[in-house]
Amino acid sequence: MAENLNILSYNRPINCEVCGEKLRFTGLGEYMCDGCKHLQYDDYGKVRNYIEEHHGATQSEVSQATGVPINRIRQMLREEKIEIAQNSVVFLHCEACGREIRSGIYCDSCQKIMHKSDAAMRKASRNADVHGFGMNKNIDSTGEKRFRR
Repeated sequence: MAENLNILSYNRPINCEVCGEKLRFTGLGEYMCDGCKHLQYDDYGKVRNYIEEHHGATQSEVSQATGVPINRIRQMLREEKIEIAQNSVVFLHCEACGREIRSGIYCDSCQKIMHKSDAAMRKASRNADVHGFGMNKNIDSTGEKRFRR
């Protein structure tokens, strides 16, 4: 459980390693100290910077160079924060059909099918929850109650 929480946080730095002041998030895994202007990176920032400089690097190469565990790099791939290079021979596989993908959990076609299925389920549950005129009326009713005052 603690490992899962660690994956979600990507080891975000809080205080500057130089002067100890609070860091401000500036985007794309980068944090800046307002006091000394020192830049620090969370795991995503480290991986992203390494991949930008070393196109086509493998997971193990990125992990060794950045110190970010491979399971965290896989998590970034599944969350579509990074993707496998186009010229790579290594791929992820769609969890529904097994087709090769570069990032995420599902291929485009399975994702569309699941989206349609989810939309249909939401629509069905929305229709089942509607209460109003004509809904849930007693079929055996003679309508006698309408005319009494």
